[in-house]
Amino acid sequence: MMVWRRTISHNVRYNYIYNFCSFFGVTALWVLYLTHHGMSLVEVGLLESIFHISSFIFEVPSGALADRLNYRAVLIIGRVCAMVSSFILIFSHDFLWFAVGFVISAWSYNLNSGTIDALVYESLHNLNMERKFIRVSANSNAIYEFADTLGIFVAGWFVNVYFEGVYWIQIVISLFAILSVLMMVEPKKMERKSEKVIGYFTILKNAAVFLKKNAQLRFLMIFFALFQGIAATYYFYFQSLVDGRGFKGMQISLLMVASAVFQIIGAKISPQIEKRVGQVKLIKCFSVLLCALLILSFVNQLVMLVMCFIAMNTLVAVSQPIFSNYFNQLIPSSSRATLLSVSSMLFSVTMIFLFPFTGWMIEKLNFTLSFGVMGGVFAIFLVALLGLMKKRGR
Repeated sequence: MMVWRRTISHNVRYNYIYNFCSFFGVTALWVLYLTHHGMSLVEVGLLESIFHISSFIFEVPSGALADRLNYRAVLIIGRVCAMVSSFILIFSHDFLWFAVGFVISAWSYNLNSGTIDALVYESLHNLNMERKFIRVSANSNAIYEFADTLGIFVAGWFVNVYFEGVYWIQIVISLFAILSVLMMVEPKKMERKSEKVIGYFTILKNAAVFLKKNAQLRFLMIFFALFQGIAATYYFYFQSLVDGRGFKGMQISLLMVASAVFQIIGAKISPQIEKRVGQVKLIKCFSVLLCALLILSFVNQLVMLVMCFIAMNTLVAVSQPIFSNYFNQLIPSSSRATLLSVSSMLFSVTMIFLFPFTGWMIEKLNFTLSFGVMGGVFAIFLVALLGLMKKRGR
């Protein structure tokens, strides 16, 4: 029986509940939602760009706000933004209002990204248990994959019945996310040697100076942003592919469930992979596998494309806890949420350009040619990079 207590040692438990509620993927079929409401793929791409432009502008300030004030308040505001965005998307009928909804949705994403990881890491740091973070992160990612897929399964039923219902569900479950945050205890930032409050702009400046000096952290963040961006673009446009090939909402949901099984397994084994494989070798392996999956998209057969889709999602599930752990090991407590937000900001920059461009390519060519060409370009870049690293003896 679960005992509801408010101590810092219970923050990890409430973090799991928060992640389930916040990432319940009932709105993950938003590409279908928009196209069913009359948006073209180019307009879908533009809306995603608007989302990421908004995210880019507000991402780092939201992290600094969490470091300046407290993590819990920022998480609660984020869930309120998610609720407001849902209301707007339920009643929108044109591009302009969809754009407004996406801007506010971006704010909800900003206020969550980096903040929840920072709260959990600092909680473990307070307890001298930060070595357990990668395992907690792996568990959180497994919960995310389960919640996301369960939400998609539910959404599949609503597609042909009452599609707007998915956003009503998100509003309700956001209230449970807020409740889980209220049960958490705000951790102390251990590296502060006095009770003097660090100013907002000082936090931004310190984060910028630290990132400028730390080349390893810069490289890891840029690589992960590109890696995530390509995989996310594939994931979202794959929805339009299977929809165009006659998949019903429930069939799409079942596909997501099958993918989630592998993603959960991938997330759970990521700590063991991180222990056994060095950082440089791991990055090379991720790059080669992503490149291979994109090139295989040239094989315009549904079974092969489904296998590529599942494999790519699993690859992302494995990488997320590993890179989160890398980032947190390199980041100081006083700027943790701010610098984690920089990683999300770089992802937004990638999506601002990549998502609409890919949507345009798919409309001009098709899904398989677009991602196959992307894989070919990535392969040329990867060969050149590996050759350069070999010359430098890395």
